[in-house]
Amino acid sequence: MREWKNKLARFLLVLSVLCMAVNQGSVRNVQAAEGLNLYKRVPFYNSQKVGGSIYSLKYNDSTKRYNIYIEKNGKKSVLAKNCISGTIVTNGKYIYYESGSFAQRGSFGYSYKGRKIICMKISTKKVTRITNFRDAGRAHSMMGCDGRYLYIGEQTQYGDGFGNFSVLDLKTKSIKQTNKDSSAVQSVKGKVLVNSVGFPHGGPVYLVNKDGSNLKVICDRAIKVSVKGNYIYYTEATYDWRTRKCRCDLNGNKKKALTAWSGGVAA
Repeated sequence: MREWKNKLARFLLVLSVLCMAVNQGSVRNVQAAEGLNLYKRVPFYNSQKVGGSIYSLKYNDSTKRYNIYIEKNGKKSVLAKNCISGTIVTNGKYIYYESGSFAQRGSFGYSYKGRKIICMKISTKKVTRITNFRDAGRAHSMMGCDGRYLYIGEQTQYGDGFGNFSVLDLKTKSIKQTNKDSSAVQSVKGKVLVNSVGFPHGGPVYLVNKDGSNLKVICDRAIKVSVKGNYIYYTEATYDWRTRKCRCDLNGNKKKALTAWSGGVAA
């Protein structure tokens, strides 16, 4: 009887260790799924290779919507035909985009109704509605995703210049709007750096928490932004095209002008 109890105890111990290993593996997988660098942005004007497949968008003039394509091993197929996003984001397993139908044409682009943010599982083409917008309005472009938060902006006539930068919480389905212009996002020291250099005259550069809170403006108008080492470099500009090169630390502090104001773009 004692020998049987010892065997049972050893079995339970091994089972416990295996369960701990599985749980630890799950935690690592969840952590690995996070990060802006794992989701690539695919704009309508340029294809993008992600996870061994090539993704692209093509505009359909008759429907005023984009087709989303995937190409693998030389074979190209359509993933979706109802996309109104000028850009999508994907990690090779899931794609996020906005669907809807054409409503009307205005002075600054098209308006769409029935707008919905969609998540598609690429392997099955199964779609899940994340959130929808009740009123007709401009389409949203997908700017980035870290697995928990989706970063979006309203499309404008300026291509990569987006309005009303917003953060969609994929878990709670809530949206944090900033009413700030945007062009691109990147991860910087646990925060998100947003720039608006896609507009013809540039735009604001700012830091936000991953959920879009605690917005901190670094510069009201910049036409170049880069991150190197421990600094954020940006070219500050005025509307009469006087520029100077500046930098700050990764928290948006310790701002310093590196050049004097000059005409044209600072070197």
